[in-house]
Amino acid sequence: MEPRPDSVRRVGSATRTGVVGTVVGAVAFFDGVFIGAPIALLATTLRPLLVYAVATGAVIVLVIACCAWIDRRWDDWFSGSGKRVEARLEGMRRSRLMRHPVAWVERGSDRWYALAAAVANPILIGALARLVGGTPIGRRRIVLGAVAYAIPYCAMWTIVGLALGDTLRG
Repeated sequence: MEPRPDSVRRVGSATRTGVVGTVVGAVAFFDGVFIGAPIALLATTLRPLLVYAVATGAVIVLVIACCAWIDRRWDDWFSGSGKRVEARLEGMRRSRLMRHPVAWVERGSDRWYALAAAVANPILIGALARLVGGTPIGRRRIVLGAVAYAIPYCAMWTIVGLALGDTLRG
């Protein structure tokens, strides 16, 4: 008996959702490895101001893409990865450091959301907002969170790269 085209499409879609979800999760949980370290390494060898400007733009685009994907595919992704995501977000709620960003997300204001995204990771904050609110994050918050995160995050890693470069040259 031949597989039905619908079932093949569903399997392909589920596989794609799993792969993209893994990439989004890796960027969210290991942003220092996938985003920060490359920025620092580039800042050691290239012009730091240029690295900062390009990295900030790239991080904003990457975070918007990841958060928009979460917003669109939350139900599909959460059904497969829900236990791990929920456990991580519960850990954030209990964490002494992260309970403040969690409270800021729960307040519902765009400003508090942007502050939480700047302090924590906007992809995790977006997932938290979806989990807590049960409604889509929305384009405005996604962009606010991406910008609020990218500016200080890229500055920090560019400074790390400058310091590393001075140490290696000194």
